[in-house]
Parts: sequence; C-alpha cells; structure tokens
Amino acid sequence: MENDLFNQKTWESAWENDSNTNLKIMQRLGQMGSYNSKGFKKWANSYNANSFSNEGRQRVNRILKWVEQQGVSFEGISVLDIGAASGVFSIPMARKGAKVTAVEPSLDLATMLEEHANKHSVKVNIIQKPFEDFLKDTRKQSYDFVFSSMSPVMQNWKIVEKTLSYAKKYCYISGMSSRKENHVMDELLPILEIELKGIGSSDMAYILHLLFLKGYSYQSLIERHIKTVEIDIEDAVTKLPEWFVEYGIPLEDKLLKQSESYLRRTYTGKIPLRMGGRFGKVLVQF
Repeated sequence: MENDLFNQKTWESAWENDSNTNLKIMQRLGQMGSYNSKGFKKWANSYNANSFSNEGRQRVNRILKWVEQQGVSFEGISVLDIGAASGVFSIPMARKGAKVTAVEPSLDLATMLEEHANKHSVKVNIIQKPFEDFLKDTRKQSYDFVFSSMSPVMQNWKIVEKTLSYAKKYCYISGMSSRKENHVMDELLPILEIELKGIGSSDMAYILHLLFLKGYSYQSLIERHIKTVEIDIEDAVTKLPEWFVEYGIPLEDKLLKQSESYLRRTYTGKIPLRMGGRFGKVLVQF
C-alpha cells in the first residue's frame, strides 16, 4: 500500500474534509455572508483603511520585494489579482508597470479599488464577480503572473489547480500557516482548563505538500508576524465567541461567562492585545 504521506488523493481529500480550514472557520463565524450586508460594509471600510495605512503599505512592500527577489519583474507583465479587495496589491503592481486585471466579488471593494486607481493615476481592469464565476468563463486568458493574497477562495486543491492553469510564468499564493495567535486567548486557556493540541489546521500546509507531490517548482517562506492593538474590554467581550471559534473552543455559556469574568477582573480600560500568527507564501514558477 502506498504511503499516505505521498498519496496525492489522500491529501486532496483530507483538505476537502478538514473542518478547521480558513474558509470553514470564516463560515462558522458568519463572515462569508452577503457582500451587501451592513456587517460586511463595515468590515470593508475598516479593511480598506488598514490596507492603505503606513503599516499596510509596509506589509505590501515587504511582500512584493520578496516576489521580486525571486526573479519577478512587474514592468510590462500581465497580472491577475484574485480577491483584489480595494487594491492593496493591484495598485502598487500597476504602479510598477504591470497590466493588472483584478477580480473582486464585492461591489463596495471594487468601487474603492477604482477610486484608488484613479487617485494613483494607474489603469486596472476590474472584474466585479466571484472568482468561482470567473473560472466558468470559457474565454480563458493566461497571465504572466497570477496573484492571490490571503484569499479564502483558495479552499481546496481543485481551485488551486485551476488558478495555476491561468499562469504562464508565476503564481503567488499566501495564507495562514497556523492558528491565529491572540494573547488574551492564550491567557484564558489555563483559566478554562483547556489544552490545545497541534496547530489546528493550515491551508498552506496542504498547498505546499500537494505542490511538492505534483512536481511543481516553487519558492516558499513561512514567517511569524505579531502586532499589538488596543481594544476596549467591552469589544473584547463581544469578540469572545469569534475568538473561541478561531481557537476551536466550544461556544458554551459557562466558558464564555468564565472568560468575561476573568477579563473584567484583570483589565481596566483598554487591553493591549497582541495578535498575529504564522503566514505562508509560495511562488510557483513555470
């Protein structure tokens, strides 16, 4: 019997059926709902502001510099940006001379992307539709560089393989490589008498292993990034159910109340919340 570590179908099936991948966690959190909901609009505005902040621009510069160090030159190449959001990567790639096509399902984010393109005097071809619908278009076009940063659409090998098929030279994919880190939750675990096992799940682990098994040539990097933000105690209490889901902890009233009691006893005013995790990126070369 073939060793399952080297069985492609075993890994494809394991990824498809893993209940703790990023997409399924987001679905349990209710973050994959209507793009027209008030909750999504609020998130989109916050994401846009953070993306084009000094910290956001530094992150983008760091990532694009790594891509360029692998031999990619953006001048004159065609780029497909999947899940482009408000243009956090589309705009700087276009400013570097790339001919960018951006696929973004949200009308709000696509509108912001257009505004940023106009502001920076660059041209971006915006396709406002879900990537799954984009894939169904029979008029398939290839691109020199296909780019997908932290996009939940990379939910199984079938989608990744279709994404790769659009790339002529390079394909970049990034995602979480560990459970999200949150020092408040780490403080709560011993209080709740809960011991987490392993790293939870990682879409990037499946992607990297399957790329290896299927013979692709690629460069990859796993980095840990942590930042500190201030959060009100009331906001922290409100976010407890979301953090429980991310950590795979049962949403039991007893545990939630125990956690709330600890936060109110321990902190006054704002909590300096350290959060982040390990992030993986891979550049496939053809």
